[in-house]
Amino acid sequence: MMPTLPSHIPVPRPAYSQARENLVKAIPPKLLCLLACGGIDCRYEGPVCWKLNQQVIRGLFSSWVTDDIIAMARPSNHLIEKYNIIDQFQRLNIRSVINMQFPGEHAHCGPPLDPDSGFSYSPQILMDNDIFFYNFGMPDFGVSSLVGVIDAVKVLTFAVKEGRVAVHCHAGLGRTGVLIACYLIYTLRISPSEAVHFVRIKRPRSIQTRVQISQVFDFARLLSTQLVQYPDLRLRHGVPFTLQHHLNRQALLLHGQEARKLRHTPKVVYLLCVHLSCLALGLPPPPEVHAELEKRSELRALSSTVKETLVSKQYLPLLRENRKCSWTGSGSVSSWDEPLGFLERKREVLLDKRSYSDSDLSKITVNEETNWCVQDLIRADLPVSPVHALRSSDHQTTKKESYTLNITTSNMRTGSSCAKRSKCAAKKTLLKYNSNIELYRNPHHPSPTSMARPIAKAMAEQGPPGETVLQRSALLQEELNSSECGWALLVTELDPHVLCCLLWTWLEKLRDPVLSAEDVEKLSVGTGKRRELSGLKKAQRHTIYCLLSCVSTVTSLCPHREDAVLHRLMRALTRRPQEDVESLTSLMKVLKSSMREAFHSCRHTGTCSRSDTP
Repeated sequence: MMPTLPSHIPVPRPAYSQARENLVKAIPPKLLCLLACGGIDCRYEGPVCWKLNQQVIRGLFSSWVTDDIIAMARPSNHLIEKYNIIDQFQRLNIRSVINMQFPGEHAHCGPPLDPDSGFSYSPQILMDNDIFFYNFGMPDFGVSSLVGVIDAVKVLTFAVKEGRVAVHCHAGLGRTGVLIACYLIYTLRISPSEAVHFVRIKRPRSIQTRVQISQVFDFARLLSTQLVQYPDLRLRHGVPFTLQHHLNRQALLLHGQEARKLRHTPKVVYLLCVHLSCLALGLPPPPEVHAELEKRSELRALSSTVKETLVSKQYLPLLRENRKCSWTGSGSVSSWDEPLGFLERKREVLLDKRSYSDSDLSKITVNEETNWCVQDLIRADLPVSPVHALRSSDHQTTKKESYTLNITTSNMRTGSSCAKRSKCAAKKTLLKYNSNIELYRNPHHPSPTSMARPIAKAMAEQGPPGETVLQRSALLQEELNSSECGWALLVTELDPHVLCCLLWTWLEKLRDPVLSAEDVEKLSVGTGKRRELSGLKKAQRHTIYCLLSCVSTVTSLCPHREDAVLHRLMRALTRRPQEDVESLTSLMKVLKSSMREAFHSCRHTGTCSRSDTP
């Protein structure tokens, strides 16, 4: 009989007893190293005590935790030279080393410390061989501040994109395990229990003390308060936020170029504006869209590995094979204490309810059973936008045929006869495809105006959105709140009504409007001045410029919709009823003037949406 798997993942226990932890705390670190570590014969200072399968890096006690991260004991100048560790790093494409020690630590273990760095090796050796070196000191058997852990996690996330990473402390167990577990929570949005158990499966005895386990849980709780893009009052962390509050939380999570670019602009607003602008102009997906799709592909592979590992060790129940939702949402941010939180349970109900028709989750996500996704199109140089040609070469002829990718929704449908003729031709290019994605032969590119019209109409919508749009928008909001892959779903959504609903909903869910009554009055007084928006705060100014650049792009192709779209924008920015907005003629003049300025800036820089407008 198959063993009964637990319905809830057990809470991880410390490797050390309470008495041993108290003893470790009571003895000074230098004395503890002298008495308990074994001196020059310390087992973590060489390969003597470890089998070959425990030495991913020959000469070091080391293990693969993920395909890109190695946890290892600290190297030394002696071991680096004796076992050619630099050559091993280069063969394994290890481009970065993260050191979790303080200088001078464990001075009695193994060979003498390097006099210049205070570590067991000289970081200069790594840097001379084009290997990045990072140091995030954390007390032995202890933890550092949560802000320090977040900084280390963001650096680890950046380093993984550059190549493989080796992380070490002294033994490569406690502090190293804490960092890698927090990285898994940060990237996959899994629960802390799942992260700790996975790291321990790959690296036994990792995350040793109670305080280290508590740090992983505290990191998850802190992260859960920062992730929410659309506040939901039904959830514990559903308290509405202001624009500046959201940007502060966003700065805590983003890193690298993305953090610098979106310093004063919400990521959700920026991606929606870029996506709508490119759809209207018929341009290929911008780099931001490609980045989110590539990230989703990487996360799906990593999350699958984590899931299969936990299931094989009976830490997770065996999930249904026909389940369409991404596993990365389990351990939802709505409840870090449950492996299946409120959002996950709600998503299962939505999946089982077939009365939603086009609003069903399977209509807005890529079906895993089809083994086909938008990332496959990009890798094959196929278009994601519905206005770009799909080139397919027939092996028997040299003639190239043009196809257009179309997403069937309640607002954009292809002719049934045309769609039927396309299916046989499409199978030559794609063996499997989603039921709501159809390829039809199209020898001519559609004009940008034909795409801009439905987008302009959706942006200017005066009445409430339809039920289908609201349901699809709500599902996307939940994905954004619970899964990093939600961003990829956002940039692959092609229904302009859903995209505009997401945009206006985000602005209207802020605790305070982007433009308060005082701001409107201030802008009205300054009408006619150059750069009227310069008197606003940076967060307001950059967010409004981002929105205006999108509006100007769309309405330049549909000028008769300009006033209607601007009225809808003003209603979202001020949160005033339609009747009051129509009387704000001064604000309309300011926005029109600023929109012309944003449009000319975009034309000059060649970008669709501009978030760094001065």
